[in-house]
Amino acid sequence: MSSDIHQVSLLSVEPTAPSTRRTTAKGIAAGDIVEVDKRGRRFHALVLEMQQLESNRFELSVRPLDSRISYRTATVREVVEVWRRAGR
Repeated sequence: MSSDIHQVSLLSVEPTAPSTRRTTAKGIAAGDIVEVDKRGRRFHALVLEMQQLESNRFELSVRPLDSRISYRTATVREVVEVWRRAGR
């Protein structure tokens, strides 16, 4: 047997540059799935509700899809990507 074991990829995936678009509160609603980057830790979560704070910033109440994540809130600035609920 050869010691040269190579993993063959069926798909070629090119790394993409991070999006320069800023996520706005208008693009997020309850029922959406979001990817959150909180202190360098990325996770996916379901948006339960969105509320505006006294400082006029928006805070999301989220339920992480991974049970090992304990964060339950996120700001709009921490949202990396949004997948909208179908039928909106």
